[in-house]
Amino acid sequence: MFKRILFAGILPCLCVVIALFALTQLNDSHEEMENQQIPSVFIHGYKGTDRSLHGMIRRFDQKYHWGTDSLVIRVSASGKITESGHYRKSAKNPLINVVFENNRASLTQQALWTKKVMLFLKQQHGIMKFNAIGHSMGGGAFISYLAAYEKNENYPQVNKIVFLGVPFYPEEYINGEESVTLKNAPMIHTKFAKKMAKILPKDIQIMIVGGDILDGTVSDGGTASDGVVSLSSVLYGKQLFTEQPLKVHIVKGREATHTNLHELPQIDAYIGHFLFSNSK
Repeated sequence: MFKRILFAGILPCLCVVIALFALTQLNDSHEEMENQQIPSVFIHGYKGTDRSLHGMIRRFDQKYHWGTDSLVIRVSASGKITESGHYRKSAKNPLINVVFENNRASLTQQALWTKKVMLFLKQQHGIMKFNAIGHSMGGGAFISYLAAYEKNENYPQVNKIVFLGVPFYPEEYINGEESVTLKNAPMIHTKFAKKMAKILPKDIQIMIVGGDILDGTVSDGGTASDGVVSLSSVLYGKQLFTEQPLKVHIVKGREATHTNLHELPQIDAYIGHFLFSNSK
């Protein structure tokens, strides 16, 4: 009887110890990242909110310890900028979440707000170089920034950029989320790619991440997609960035949906390694 009572008391304690040990080992298994002290700026996609990318930011900070959740920059519908949080240049890889109040604005408008945000970050916090992470239409805003302001020394310069589930076909930004069919689309795409190759800076490291849910979904003329953005539009980015160092990852499976791309641990690892790894 005594042995049974003793065993019954010890077993739960052993389970707790084993669980804590496993969690410790799991946390220790994350790759160590160097403190580059280069802030990373996140922009959500069409209809996105402050929650869209904050989960990834929180994991990078609290789970992986790769960076520091620092600022939330909010842009009102009238273009007024407010900030919350605390930015320290000495913080480990500061993470900044940009949120547009009018999350259905045109790409042209979001590009102007992105320009305004980056000038604000320079003037208020002395940021001269940054990493960029854009989901969906947020990536489109960063493309516009690269094309228009990257070579302008009055604005912060991009170090590395991640395009997450970003449609690169230009017609996808003409009318919000409604698809537009172009006549002679292949010819237009070729001309657009050549033009962008001349405009885009060549010293920026780029990573494209896309999804394929493997259900035969037809989206925007593609036979594979993340349920919203066709894989062909994502991979068209390879034609735009022919002069830059480029990495491409396509995640496949039913979890690789457009709105779930910023929630997958596999994609966390891709982005974290690309932005912060001390390995070459």
